[in-house]
Amino acid sequence: MKIERNFSTILTDHSILYPNTIYCQKINGRGLSFLELENYVNKCCHFLEELGLKPGDILTVNIPNSLSSIVLYIAAIRSGLKMNPAPSSLSENELISHIKYIETKVLISKHHISQKNLHSNFSSVEFTNDDDFMLKIESYSTDKINRDISPDDIACIYYSSGTTGNSKYVLYSHKNMISLIDSIVHDFKFSENTRHLGVLPLGHTAITNYQFLPSLYAGSTLFLAENFNSVRASIWKIIEEHDIDYLQVVPTVLFAMLATPYDESDYKSNKTLKYVGCGSAPLSVESQNEFFERFNVKVANLYGLSETGPSHFDNPLLPGWRPGNIGRPLTVNSCKIFDKDMKELEAGEVGQIGLKGDNIFVGYYKNDAAYKSSFFNDFFLTGDLGYEDNEGKFYFSDREKDLIIKGGVNVVPGEIEEVIFKLQEVQSAAVVGVPHRYFGEDIIAFVQKKQASLTEQQVIDILAENLQPLKRPSKIIFIKEMPVGPSGKILKRKLREELNDN
Repeated sequence: MKIERNFSTILTDHSILYPNTIYCQKINGRGLSFLELENYVNKCCHFLEELGLKPGDILTVNIPNSLSSIVLYIAAIRSGLKMNPAPSSLSENELISHIKYIETKVLISKHHISQKNLHSNFSSVEFTNDDDFMLKIESYSTDKINRDISPDDIACIYYSSGTTGNSKYVLYSHKNMISLIDSIVHDFKFSENTRHLGVLPLGHTAITNYQFLPSLYAGSTLFLAENFNSVRASIWKIIEEHDIDYLQVVPTVLFAMLATPYDESDYKSNKTLKYVGCGSAPLSVESQNEFFERFNVKVANLYGLSETGPSHFDNPLLPGWRPGNIGRPLTVNSCKIFDKDMKELEAGEVGQIGLKGDNIFVGYYKNDAAYKSSFFNDFFLTGDLGYEDNEGKFYFSDREKDLIIKGGVNVVPGEIEEVIFKLQEVQSAAVVGVPHRYFGEDIIAFVQKKQASLTEQQVIDILAENLQPLKRPSKIIFIKEMPVGPSGKILKRKLREELNDN
């Protein structure tokens, strides 16, 4: 029987090497050692088999952060299934559309989904809470189920929320996963002593790639919160209590921490957390600086996609570090910048970011044409704009599809957003292009206030001080709350739709 190294075999190895080490500990709840997790995964494999799941079938899991989430993920891999983590924030209608498209065999969800209007071999298991599910599988055998798993087999189907278009479903192989996580553990210098605090939803790839799988790979401990809001008020006390040295967030979480009135004693007692990683959406330099000035903790601006996982690392602990770039490529991949004619650009020239390596996904589910058109000379074309400097560091500029062409001049929205973020009263900013009769496109800026005192004139003045007239938005629109996708990215298409509706 062919069993290559994957996250099932890694768990088994660690259950032998570190049987009593706690792998996952719920905040204010129970924990599981590597050996206990191994046994629960085996029990869950028998449970999934009883549900009629066979190797190659798709299992969709749509539940809040929990020990059950971890058990189900690894059990799916061990059973030879295609694991499909779905964001717990999806509405019931969104979830139905989701499982119809990918033809899920079994759904485990907080929603009760009937078989009506779905394919005939679909079944659903309602998830009430973590304790009930763990009790449900308690009586099953701990005998290990072995499947014939190849490195090229699809391990996961990741939901990728679209920022400029429709959502896609990314096919990720076992080889992709192992190659990526090995590189992250090596480059981030994670070890068995690293202590992670996970606050992001396990239905997204950010916590999976930066914390869940790296901690499993390295044999370390993941302290898991149900969500950020459940620990928002006490997060610095949790960091101190558990000696946390890595926290992964998205910009919305970073902004929430900045907006929370913590006692200075809460964060000044921190001795272990030297920096936090922030990804899934662009982060302004001003936000990085503001976080450091308040909490004395640096912020790494991390870049990656669902199709590639994290691809660069901006290490804040290196001597002479300055915020603003996305760092150097991870060991697993190489990066090039291409112009529209697919010519490789020189340092300092802005073009499309291309990535190549064993971390690059192997397909879009039911969309071979989109997959094939996404590559040039084996480089995945990300649809993002950026450039490389003379030191080999890379910079993210913007989404290529968000590029605004006004009067024949290319205008990068991120440059304008960065200027708006200079105002301390700004919570969030997003710049979009709209059709214009004479210029081709015009520029509109959406601004979410951090402080109610912020005026339109302040925004106009800061833009006038920093940008040529052609790049200044013709209109500033204050918005109560930015529309964001499940991973925290601002949905600029929603902003455009809002303009069209008015």
